[in-house]
Amino acid sequence: MKITDAPDASPTVDASPTVDAPPTVSAPASISAPASVLERLRSCERPPVDPALAGGLREWIEDELADAVAELPPSVPRVSVAKGPLTSVLLCEAHTLALRTDPQPVTREIALGSLVDVAFRAQVTSGLSCAGDDPLAGPLAALAVSGERRDSEVVALVASLTRRERDALAVEVAAHSAIVERHWQRLPGAWLPRTQDRVRLPFAGGRVTLAGTFDLVLGAPAAELASVCIVEVKSGKRRVEHRADLHFYALLETLRSGAPPFRVATFYTSGGDLDVEAISEDILTATVRRVIDGTLRLCRLAAGSEPERTPNPLCPWCSELATCAPGQKSIAAREEAPGLGASPGAEASWG
Repeated sequence: MKITDAPDASPTVDASPTVDAPPTVSAPASISAPASVLERLRSCERPPVDPALAGGLREWIEDELADAVAELPPSVPRVSVAKGPLTSVLLCEAHTLALRTDPQPVTREIALGSLVDVAFRAQVTSGLSCAGDDPLAGPLAALAVSGERRDSEVVALVASLTRRERDALAVEVAAHSAIVERHWQRLPGAWLPRTQDRVRLPFAGGRVTLAGTFDLVLGAPAAELASVCIVEVKSGKRRVEHRADLHFYALLETLRSGAPPFRVATFYTSGGDLDVEAISEDILTATVRRVIDGTLRLCRLAAGSEPERTPNPLCPWCSELATCAPGQKSIAAREEAPGLGASPGAEASWG
């Protein structure tokens, strides 16, 4: 297993599109014992909890949002801020509105991620394996009864596949699941594991909500020492925005429980790599600035302001490109520069 400890500094988010062919999945040459995952996640110095930190961060957010929220029309009951819209609106406001009117459809890659997420949850909570004659059967059954619209769309997409396409997807899910099973075991109750842990935090009298869903949470908040670890599971390749997403989740946990997580991590099921980062006060304050900036933009859009059009790497895949002069100019410039043009037939996807 490859373990990467990231620096404390908060990186600049580069939400460039990931253009991938279906990944080739292979188990790593050497596999650590499953217990080593927990040891690496939990074995480090626990920083003391500053009892005033969470309250100060909340007050900061409330103060900065007050004027923008006051301008929201009554027809806008709530502005919801999650990791996807936050990254999108900081990249380009016009692209964010385009995603609302023309949301990204479920793709094979999105379906793969959803199915692998279910397989991961089954492994760490019950020790259940997806191996067998049909690796898709268990995950599809779980998605079918989840009640989530996106999960139903994944089930519908899989049902629309040809037999050959379905078999290829099953092989890929089985490969990812095998890597999960080699690195993870059923987690003991002493670790207090929670999967799909949903967080909804109201601000400004409920007019703004910060929201997220953690794939896996270990430990319980403590008053004296930070004791929670948050793990995200990804079936695709590393992207720079994955780090910013984890910082956002660390902020949500801090505001929810009053204590920051001491570590956050991303587990990549395509190869078994685990990227781990310690959470510091500097990371949290930088994340608050990012959240405030993005939320103010989302509030302005909700109030009907004209969106700013910012050229970015996602321009070739934006549904508003036909009427976006800055985007067209950016694409033309990239096509003229050697090696910067978009790949033919490529698709952009948020992680």
